[in-house]
Amino acid sequence: MLKEFLFYGKNKIDFPLDESIEVVDELEKDGHYLVSNSKESNCDIYAPEINFYIKNSKDSIADKIKNIKKLYDIRATIFDLAQDLDFSVEVGNKVLIVSDKAETELKNKLNEWGFTVIVINPLNVLDVNGFIGKLRVTIKKEEELLDVECDQIVWDNAPKFATKQSGVYSSDQLMKIRDNLGSYEYKNFIKYDPNICQYHERNSEICGKCAEVCPTVAILKEDEVKHLAFSHVDCHGCGGCISVCPSGALDYAQMPRGAFFQVTKFFKDSIPLIIPRKMEIENLEVALKEGVLPLAIEGEKFLHEAHLLSLAQTSGAQIVFYTDFISKGTGDVIRVLNEIYMKKYGKELVLVAKDKDELEESLKRASFVDGSRYGINEDGLKKREIFSARLSFLVGADDLGKVKTGEHVHYGNITINESTCTLCLSCVGACNIRALTAHPEDNTLRFNPSICTNCTYCEVVCPEPNTLHVIKDEIDLNPSYFKQNIMAKDELFKCVECGVEFATVKSVERIASMMKPMFLGDEIKIRTLYCCADCKPKVMLQAHIKENR
Repeated sequence: MLKEFLFYGKNKIDFPLDESIEVVDELEKDGHYLVSNSKESNCDIYAPEINFYIKNSKDSIADKIKNIKKLYDIRATIFDLAQDLDFSVEVGNKVLIVSDKAETELKNKLNEWGFTVIVINPLNVLDVNGFIGKLRVTIKKEEELLDVECDQIVWDNAPKFATKQSGVYSSDQLMKIRDNLGSYEYKNFIKYDPNICQYHERNSEICGKCAEVCPTVAILKEDEVKHLAFSHVDCHGCGGCISVCPSGALDYAQMPRGAFFQVTKFFKDSIPLIIPRKMEIENLEVALKEGVLPLAIEGEKFLHEAHLLSLAQTSGAQIVFYTDFISKGTGDVIRVLNEIYMKKYGKELVLVAKDKDELEESLKRASFVDGSRYGINEDGLKKREIFSARLSFLVGADDLGKVKTGEHVHYGNITINESTCTLCLSCVGACNIRALTAHPEDNTLRFNPSICTNCTYCEVVCPEPNTLHVIKDEIDLNPSYFKQNIMAKDELFKCVECGVEFATVKSVERIASMMKPMFLGDEIKIRTLYCCADCKPKVMLQAHIKENR
């Protein structure tokens, strides 16, 4: 039976834990737990941050008891709200060694484990396709091209086209190859909403950053139909695609935005210390001053602006991020947010620490930020809407100037020449995140720059030359940037026959100016230009009957 929380090692602490946590100094054979502080226990989630916190925290005993319970609850919350699924693929015993040597020892070792092995010279390998369990290697033999099928590949210093495929390992990863035999288990790390994707079914390519930053072939662009193709078996779960997705169409399945928002609530009145799984902290000794609480995450690259600003405003503190690598998207986000926080509060929002020395220094510097705490209900909101609402609070009534965004994080603005805009609303139809909206109650076209992805598709589809222009990669830190601004307005035109309002005055006049010269003074045809769809054929028919009497 699955129990919830286990703490193994009674002699490691000299104070009681919350009653929901079972404390043992000996592990039961049949004990199965959701969250544990010990690798040795039978648990679904190993949480090294618990021992790390206990060993290093300077909190009072009362706060330690409360915070240790929080650390268990955080892990349980992430588990409960995760949207990843378990998958597996069959892996047979065919292994291909790519080497210019005989590799006798390596071949014998694999044979002992039950693998069938062949060796191919790397000079003969042209391409690798497929995925673990179903790899296809294109080789050149004399003047002939052949496809060799295998389940896994051993290739030291393999080129990028090979390492992008799952199932390609170096010779020091033999234990992985052995463990994969029979079945390779994997998860879906990515959730995808095509409805707000800036690549999906667009007439021209205006996005595709996710595929560009993907280190594998987990995301591919199908340019003919403008669809994204996902291969979850090839995904490493790094999350780099999520931080560069402008609209939030991609989300991290192991920790979706909704789950992250729930987790931020545990950090009220605490200084968050973000620690990715790859940063081994079991033996890390560093002083955690009072109020510092660790947040363990899986992938290190998925954090975007809505994540970080939510965590900062809920905690009311700066964030320390302990990682030896910053992704392109998260790096741009941190730069932009730090610049904004410096303008408003005179402090950085995120303190990045790449090693122990930098971590110690960052922990000393980290503090609460007066006036920065803010709470909203994020349920049902998209990434851009969350960031807009939170940034609007930060700016308040101030004008903090502008900040430039960057290559991987895009915000901006647009201008519209109202005198040439006919309110055809092509731009509204093109905007799938509703930054541009039509308002029939007052015949206006409105734009909220703070949720615009800067995709430029509205500019592409606008039929009127020199009318709509996109301003790229800057955020205006003033109140008007977070409002629906009226960009164009017109009156409705009434049908000259029945009086029904059917289009804007400027659109009718625009079409009439184009068509009149083609009608060569034919008054009936010209009149139809000012008629609604129902009256046009009536006018033409009546004229025809009258003419033929």
